[in-house]
Amino acid sequence: MSGPDTGRTHARMLRVSTLALLLEGGVAMAVGTVTGRDGEPEPWEYGGGGLFLATLPCVTVFWFLAAVVVSAALVLPVVLLGEDLGRRLGGRPLWWHLALAALAGALAAPYAGVRGWLVAWAALSVAALLTRPARQGWFVALLVWGALAVVAVFMTGGIFLYATE
Repeated sequence: MSGPDTGRTHARMLRVSTLALLLEGGVAMAVGTVTGRDGEPEPWEYGGGGLFLATLPCVTVFWFLAAVVVSAALVLPVVLLGEDLGRRLGGRPLWWHLALAALAGALAAPYAGVRGWLVAWAALSVAALLTRPARQGWFVALLVWGALAVVAVFMTGGIFLYATE
């Protein structure tokens, strides 16, 4: 008699890595909004807040699809190949994941320079390291703690901005 599959599957890994990338984007958006370095005008400056709210679902779908593509094309191969290289050549898979994420992040270097490579490397490394333990129940834990991290960044930044005014 077999119970439910509680191990790591490719579908679970894809869901977790997509969620990790979306949460990283949320933290980046929070930091960019709080520091004012996102380069975008405030939603109420051009077109009003209603236009911003109307375009939000379209932007959300675009970012979700981009996260799924990056997860399938970059994060999953980094995780699986890193574990395979760790078994075959020795060493901890963590170091292989970091090295492979650096190689995959180099795809952004021609378009965004060294800073883009560093950002891509950090994003892929975090997503790969969060994807490794993708067992049953890990998605919900990552969702809860990741959402709390995004809210904490917004709250801390808001408090800081309010205190400096």
